[in-house]
Formats: sequence, C-alpha cells, structure tokens
Amino acid sequence: MLYKNIQGLRAVAALMVMFAHIYPALPMRAHWTLPYVNTMGPGGVDLFFVISGFVVYLSADRLGKKAEIVGRWLSFREFTVKRVLRIYPVYWVAFFVASVLLLTTTLVVAPPQISERPLWGLLLLIDQPNNRIGAAWTLQYEVTFYAICALAILLFPRRILLMLGPVAVAVFLGWVAGIVKPTAYLFLEFVFGIVVALLVQRKISGHAASSLAVGVGGILIGAVYFHSQGGWWVLGHMWRVLCFGLPSAFIVYGLVAMEIRAGWVFSRLWVGVGDSSYSLYLWHYPLFAVLAACYADLGIMSRVPVEVLALTSCSIAVLFGFVSFYQIERRINKSGWVARLAGAAGKKPAPMAADLKAEMA
Repeated sequence: MLYKNIQGLRAVAALMVMFAHIYPALPMRAHWTLPYVNTMGPGGVDLFFVISGFVVYLSADRLGKKAEIVGRWLSFREFTVKRVLRIYPVYWVAFFVASVLLLTTTLVVAPPQISERPLWGLLLLIDQPNNRIGAAWTLQYEVTFYAICALAILLFPRRILLMLGPVAVAVFLGWVAGIVKPTAYLFLEFVFGIVVALLVQRKISGHAASSLAVGVGGILIGAVYFHSQGGWWVLGHMWRVLCFGLPSAFIVYGLVAMEIRAGWVFSRLWVGVGDSSYSLYLWHYPLFAVLAACYADLGIMSRVPVEVLALTSCSIAVLFGFVSFYQIERRINKSGWVARLAGAAGKKPAPMAADLKAEMA
C-alpha cells in the first residue's frame, strides 16, 4: 500500500537536505538562518532512513510471503530488480553529468572537503564519500539494507526478521564494544522504520497525534542539543540516531496512523514532491553549483537579495526533480521490460516440489 503521508514525508526530508545545501552554493554563510538550517537540515537524512526501513521492510515481507506461491527465487528476483532499477539509473545519469562538470569546469559539484575515491566504487555505491554527488554517501547504506532484505527473502522468505534482527543486534553490540564503523549506527534508523511497519501490520494506530507531537518535539530538542555542543561532527553518530532517528520514527508512525484512521493527509502537491524526492536529493547540489555560477556571470549576486536567489534556486531544483522523476525514474520503473525482468508480469502457478528441485539443481 502506498501511503500518501509517507510520500509527503519524503518531500519534507528531501527539502530539509536541500535547504541545508543551499548555503555553500550562495554567499549566505553569514546569514542569520545558517545555524538553524545547518542543525536541522541534515536530519532529513535520518528521516529518509526511517522511511526506507518502513517501506522496504513491508515490500520485502510481502514478497517473502509471495514466495510460497511463486517460489523464493522469483520473489528474490522481483525485489532485487526493482530495487536496483529504483536506485541506480537516475543516479548514474546524475553522476555522469556531475563528472562532466567536475572535469570540464571549475564548479564545486560536491562539498570541497571530499577527497577523490575509486570511480568503480562510487558507481556501484559501495564506497564513500562521493565527490560527484555529495549527498550520495547515504546510498551506500540504502544499498546495504536492500542487500540484506534481498538475502532474507532468499533464505527466510516467511521470516524476514530472522535476517534483519541479528544484524541490528550486531550493530548495537558493536556500538557497545566500540568495534564498528561509527556511521554503521545509522543502520539502527532502518530498524526504527521496521518497528513502525510491524506496528502497522498489527493494525496498531492509536495515539497518532501525540506520537507526531513527540517526534517533532524530539527533533527540535535534538537540534538544540546538537547546536549547543558545536554541531553534527562534534558528537558521535549514536547521538544522531537518538536525537533525530528515534524522533523520526515517532513522526512516521504518527502520520501513518493518522492516514489509517482516515485523518489528516498531505496534499497532492506534497505527495508529488515526495514522488520526485529521490531525483531532487541527487540533483540539487550540482544544480546549485551551476545556478550560483550563472548568478555570478550575470552579475546579480550583489544586486539581488540572497534570500531571493536561494528561493529561486530551490524552486528550480524542485522543478528539475519533477522533470528527472517523470523523464527518467518513472519511465524506467513503469516500463514493461522492467516488469518482465522482475518477473512481475503475469503470475505463474505455484511450482511443484519436483520443479523446485530441478530449478535448484
């Protein structure tokens, strides 16, 4: 089921990240809003992770149950193909464009402190940081989470949590022992989304408004605490998980519960921005670099208020996200060849045991 409030939250998360990245691209480093945006904006990443945990678990669980009918290999294939084609094609297009800009111009298409990494690792999203698409560092965690879910469908199709649970415990114990990569703690934010999905599966939808209030209040308190301690890079990543990931889970639950109870939902415009949120997330930073260069060439940096330039850049980025979604993402993911590749077109009868043995031989 596609929840409108989940799509609306995708829009909120993408806009949070986008607003945080407008400052390096324009002369707004001394603007009075900078401390607030720099503290709150990156929290959109944590919200994205919780949303992914919710959505991807429900998808994996559905296909795991479907494996009883079509077989685990077909369920695994459908999940893997759809996830790969969801994340890679538009990323590769954005990566290619950013690479051309990086090699042929002096534009800063990603945060300048990011060092060069092997190209193949960046293309496959198995390495970071990313000096072409700066925001793509999060996609390595998304791909890892997808891979774990795909493996769970293959090994434990009716018990997806048998794979996800031990991984979550291992990350937590790694934090206690201090033996895992600090950013690995962000995997726990996927777990928060899974917990929300389990509540929804059990038709639990009470206390929606209070949960939303707790989540919003928690993020605000977390932002104040982070700001008081000197920002994102002073505190450990587990603080980020607790101050932004956990409140995001309350927000996701609250808004999904509201929708289940036929309460408030995001408008069509917000849902539309949510549909294109992945494209917006990928394209906004390189696009801001191009727009900033255009403003400088036109000589309007000193003649037009920076707030107007920032609003213009953000509006163009949102529109560009729509174009990218409809011309790249949607065309690919709605095409017949993707359905055939995923094995989702046409339902096959349940295979006999002998057929399964022959297939596995």
